[in-house]
Amino acid sequence: MVNKGQRKQDEREDLMSGKMKWAGSVSTFAVGLGVGAAIGVLFAPASGDDTRDYLLASANDGLDRAVAAGRELTRRAQRGADEAKGRVRQAKKVGEEAFREAKNSSS
Repeated sequence: MVNKGQRKQDEREDLMSGKMKWAGSVSTFAVGLGVGAAIGVLFAPASGDDTRDYLLASANDGLDRAVAAGRELTRRAQRGADEAKGRVRQAKKVGEEAFREAKNSSS
């Protein structure tokens, strides 16, 4: 059986791993966006104004997707925090009840 300390350590490692994966995905996305924009400028069949408008629109779309992903991550983190708070409240309640029972039985 895994002890509580090991379980908490495993949970922390899972959380950190998830954060690192998300950061890596965002970084990869940003690099891909930059490379795509550079290639687009080099081989663009459209005029400079059209290309700039296209690149600006593409960058804005990418930024919007990144912001949406950040909001989703924030929502997930908030749900996790709310769950943890609920578990702590429940553990406190159980502990207080056990304390009262032990106190009453020893009297």
